[in-house]
Amino acid sequence: MEPPAQIPCSGNCLVHLHSFSGNVWLVRRINILRQHLLPGSIIRFPFTRPNHPPTFLSLIDILTLHFQDRKAAMERLGHRAQNFVAIIPASSNTSRYQSQLSAAATAAGLNILFFIEAPVLAASYYKSLTPGHRTILVFDLDVHIFEVSLLTEDENLKVKAAVSDLGCPLLNYMVSEIQRKLGIDISGDATALRCIGESCERAKDSICSGMAGVDLEFEQQGRKVPIRITRELLVLLNLRHLHIGIIMCLMQAGVRREAVDEIVLAGASAKKPEVLEALRQCFERQIFRCNIDPAKLIELSAMQYLRKVSARYNNIPMFGLRIVQSGIFTL
Repeated sequence: MEPPAQIPCSGNCLVHLHSFSGNVWLVRRINILRQHLLPGSIIRFPFTRPNHPPTFLSLIDILTLHFQDRKAAMERLGHRAQNFVAIIPASSNTSRYQSQLSAAATAAGLNILFFIEAPVLAASYYKSLTPGHRTILVFDLDVHIFEVSLLTEDENLKVKAAVSDLGCPLLNYMVSEIQRKLGIDISGDATALRCIGESCERAKDSICSGMAGVDLEFEQQGRKVPIRITRELLVLLNLRHLHIGIIMCLMQAGVRREAVDEIVLAGASAKKPEVLEALRQCFERQIFRCNIDPAKLIELSAMQYLRKVSARYNNIPMFGLRIVQSGIFTL
């Protein structure tokens, strides 16, 4: 395969729609398979920092480093607040995860005052159009995250179900095709998964740079499997991936599609015309709440929430940190 031309990509184009979150899933999957364990069976993940050699760290150690980086960045801007609100994915909102975040923040010299789920912030920014109960689907799609959440609101917003971390659709397709053609299961082969994942990303880069398609070849147990990847196939897989996430969320919540009242869009990629069209095919009769730029929705809602929380604590300085699987970002 020819090397792709060096054309910059935003990372949220239709070809690379799930590349970042898919790679995070793949790294986690490979290292669980390879069992990089600390004493006490704590899984370690590869971690690389500029001017430092690669190493393996626990999740809490990695989170601590992220918090330290955020704290240093805030201090360079003249902000010395140590208290913050953690904005987390609804799909990761467990007591164990909150405990890990709190421990990492404390180790970095920070203090988490509250946890709030990103889809709750997204939905709360839009007031209900009808009195009484409403059911809201929050569709959050950006370079670093793909999460579908189902919320209900009576007096307060409550998350009924949330789905994310579905991996890379092209990788899933490639693994399925190789297994179908060879009749062997490679889903537990860390080396094969890494090889396929790297080939998928090179193929995406080539197609994103202008190539119509890429021919790939994989060898397992002395047998070769040729597979051709085209732009049309990539886009189809990526858009179908969105539909799979929606259906899984509805099934998890036990809610029929027709029972959803509103669709709230969040994240820069959610406003892409092709993504919107795919959503409208799923929800033909529902109201789409996208008056506010989806790329700024959670940030704007977080600012409102922070002002309310700060007022409750005698206006002490605080800030918001959005936490996703691939890192921590200041709001």
